[in-house]
Amino acid sequence: MAVMRKRRKHPQPDSKDQRIAELEEQLAQALLIIQKQQKQIERLQQMNNELRERVEELERAGKRQAAPFARRHWVERPRRPGRKRGQGKFVHRELPQVHETKVAKLQGCPECGGKLKEIHTHEQYVTDIPVVAVQTTRFVTYSGYCRECHKRVRSHHPEQTSEATGAAGVLVGPRAKALAADLKHRLGVSYGKVSEVLNDTFGLQVSRSGWCQADQKLAHTAQPVYAELLEAIRQCSVVNADETGWRIGTLAAWLWVFTHREVTVYAIRDNRSSDVVIDILGEQFQGILTTDCYLAYDDRKLKEWLKQKCVGHLLKDLKEMKESKSGRALHFARQVTIILQEALALKAEKARLDPFTFYQRAQDLESHLDVLIAPKRRLSDRDNARFAKRLRKHRPHLLRFLYVDELESTNNLAERMLRPAVITRKTNGCNRNRSGAMTHAILSSVLVTCRQHSIPILDYLVQLQQYGGTPSALVTATPLQLDILASPIIER
Repeated sequence: MAVMRKRRKHPQPDSKDQRIAELEEQLAQALLIIQKQQKQIERLQQMNNELRERVEELERAGKRQAAPFARRHWVERPRRPGRKRGQGKFVHRELPQVHETKVAKLQGCPECGGKLKEIHTHEQYVTDIPVVAVQTTRFVTYSGYCRECHKRVRSHHPEQTSEATGAAGVLVGPRAKALAADLKHRLGVSYGKVSEVLNDTFGLQVSRSGWCQADQKLAHTAQPVYAELLEAIRQCSVVNADETGWRIGTLAAWLWVFTHREVTVYAIRDNRSSDVVIDILGEQFQGILTTDCYLAYDDRKLKEWLKQKCVGHLLKDLKEMKESKSGRALHFARQVTIILQEALALKAEKARLDPFTFYQRAQDLESHLDVLIAPKRRLSDRDNARFAKRLRKHRPHLLRFLYVDELESTNNLAERMLRPAVITRKTNGCNRNRSGAMTHAILSSVLVTCRQHSIPILDYLVQLQQYGGTPSALVTATPLQLDILASPIIER
């Protein structure tokens, strides 16, 4: 009986009670999952609403012509336009040279005809373009048969640009060709508008096809100069490169630019791979290549090249991340932004710091950046983790601008050189064939390089076309070389 009573005090759990407890536990777990999913659904709905608003905004912007140039956010107190205080030369302009003086006499009051007193003299200077008339020059040359070498020879005037005679002996002069080429290939004016401008201004009547043929002939004449520019860009210590979409007829193509402070080379190719970079700069390029983070510049063929990635693009991406993140996900973008901005400030102060202080501060920035993007650091946000992986990939090429005085932190130089090409793409529709693409690349390179050296473009192209012309060289015989081993930080 005692054993039975003891068993009654500790009865065995019923199978129904055990099943109920299991179901209650499963129900609690299911409720937790439902709560998490409900929060996730709300978050996804919020993201969906934001994306819908963004799509509607982009659709509305696509119908507005000025939308690509609009600011995303209104700036309450924008920066004052113009150059900054203390920068540039501040001098008073001299009075222009006077070619003609015209006097407007004042005999009396123009209102009532009364006499005047306290008469003062006032001066005004108006600089204008005089009426320019087209001038036609007739060149008379002679030809004869040489009894010694048994060849037909002929004379050439130093100002001639062609040997054409007869029906083809009526030509457009070299200065008109130079002006038309500058309007078309550097300033982005279409052939139709070039014809209108020269007709309205000078009375020069030439069709669009005539200017197109003149440009092709001029590009053929300037091809040796283009080859010299290619050789010069390969010898530069720092080269900025960028590319943009282009078309050759109905085929997709890309316009590439490789530029230095003294040389600019354009190339239009049907691919966007690293082969273009190697073809233009050569396999043995010894300078530093400044680009954005496009994959073609990181190809294995360019693995041993010295590079600098555009800090401006990184800061722009970080700004977009900060606008879309909240809470703890903001910390990573803010920390990386602070490091890059401190690096830019250190570069600006380099000339005023002693080498030891500069090197110590640079090493602190290098160390902080390494800790911030270390692989061991776990980042819960996917965008932050992806950006950290991107920085680790380009880590040797992020802060190289600190140690090379000539090297800039951004790729703004190449982007500025691409802007005229973007205007030409919008107004002219790129090129119809490969011959036109080659013409545009050659003439754009020559014209922009002339501009960089402050060489009068019209005079240079006129001398280039004439038989007796010897234009000055666009590039120096010994391009600037950079001691890339001056700092222990710069390693291949």
